[in-house]
Amino acid sequence: MSYSNEMYQTQSEEHNMIAPETSAPEAFDVPPRLPLDLRKHKRSISIHWGFILLTSCIAPLILYPTLHWGANLSDKISLSIASAVLGVTTVYSLGMRTWKLFKATANCRPLKSDSRWKFDFFHWNYLAGFVGVTIIFVIGLTHEPPSVRMSSLPPSLLCLQVGGTLVVTGFLSHFRVRQPFPVSSHPAGAIFRPGVLVIIEDIVAVDGGGDKEYRSALMARYAASPRFQRLIRNLNWFWGWSGFLLGLLLIVVISTVPDRTFAFGLGWTIPWIWAGTWSVITTYWVKSALKDERRSWYSIRKTTAVHV
Repeated sequence: MSYSNEMYQTQSEEHNMIAPETSAPEAFDVPPRLPLDLRKHKRSISIHWGFILLTSCIAPLILYPTLHWGANLSDKISLSIASAVLGVTTVYSLGMRTWKLFKATANCRPLKSDSRWKFDFFHWNYLAGFVGVTIIFVIGLTHEPPSVRMSSLPPSLLCLQVGGTLVVTGFLSHFRVRQPFPVSSHPAGAIFRPGVLVIIEDIVAVDGGGDKEYRSALMARYAASPRFQRLIRNLNWFWGWSGFLLGLLLIVVISTVPDRTFAFGLGWTIPWIWAGTWSVITTYWVKSALKDERRSWYSIRKTTAVHV
């Protein structure tokens, strides 16, 4: 048996371990369907990401210089207000996500989850990022005078965290390392998946309202389609390495550039420009890859039918 066939068989077996018994068809005439149509959610997606962009990028960039130079407030007060706006919105978002996963009637928790406290992979990373950013803000604001440079670091640190996580899980998946603990819907003992796959699963299931139906469908698609697996691996490296290297580079630049105001601007704009650019590229890339997947799927099924 070839390596690819062995990998496919292992993934199919692991899918049977985590998916509901009624959701694992034995054969598909088309790639297993993902129950998500982004075109029907354009408005909600625009509002959600517009709010995040406003509070996490535009607000700090406008509030700090406006309050500091326009209202002649001190660095400490200006940075405190800017960070408070970001903190309040993040706490609200994290709190709502925690409630969605914790409530007794929740249908968005990872598959086979038997506890309210077993939050998904993205949630624990979100929480870790929030704690890290809060620590950086507190240290920066308690300096005398307050450190504008440290208040510029949170977006870069998040790029470093997320990018590093994707790179590490990418290598673990490539070398077929088995998980010593559950990761979202993937049980202990399963082979690590690329982090991008798990993040997609968690965000769509919880924040997008896809619930367990989407988690199960995504696992079925990944187990059944080698083309989809390749797309996920490539996206994982694309976002992982770029995010990790960008975060590392920005931390160095912010720490060394002479003008601290310029450093503040770089720290709060470059990561968002990168994320927006990568999102556009990813959108067209995924559309093209899924079309190729369907074409190759039809070709394989046709060839199989002829041989049968």
